[in-house]
Amino acid sequence: MRCVTLLVMLVALLGGMWGASAAEPLPHPQGAVILTITGNITQTNTPGQAQFDKTMLEALGKASYTTSSEVSAAPMTFEGVPLRAVLERVGALGKTIRATALNAYQNSIPMEDLQFEPILAMKVDGKVITARDKGPLWIVYPRDANPVLDDVRYDSRWVWQLSKLHIE
Repeated sequence: MRCVTLLVMLVALLGGMWGASAAEPLPHPQGAVILTITGNITQTNTPGQAQFDKTMLEALGKASYTTSSEVSAAPMTFEGVPLRAVLERVGALGKTIRATALNAYQNSIPMEDLQFEPILAMKVDGKVITARDKGPLWIVYPRDANPVLDDVRYDSRWVWQLSKLHIE
C-alpha cells in the first residue's frame, strides 16, 4: 500500500510539472473576433494565427489604472487585460510587436515595453469602448505612473481600434 501511495504521489508530481510547462490548447472564439495575433507564436487556434473574442481576452485577467493620455489631459480610468498575459497565452517569442488598427495604422512596440505593464483596454471610465470611440481594444500605458511614458515615442504606441498584433 505504501508503494502504491508513493507511486501515485510521484505520478501526480510529475504530471503537475508536465502540465505547468505545456500550455492548454487555445480554444476557438465563440463570439466576434476582436484580436488576431500572428507571427512568432507557439499557440494558435486557426492556421498560423491566434484569434480572440472578448470573452477569451477577459478570461486572461483584468487590469486597470487611471492615467492621462495624449487625447485627454484629464485622467481617465482604463480597464482591460494585461498585454503581457495575452502574449504569454499565445507563446509570443520575439523582440517586437507590430500593432495594427482597424484603419490600417501600424506601429512597432518593443517587447521591452512590457516592463510598463500596458493593457489592452476595453473600457474607459466604466464604458465599453466601441470602434467609434477608439475600441474595441486600445493599447494603453500607465503614463502618469512613470514620467518616461510622457513622451511622443510612447504616445504613438497607444494604438486605438487595435485589431491585430504581429510578433517579430
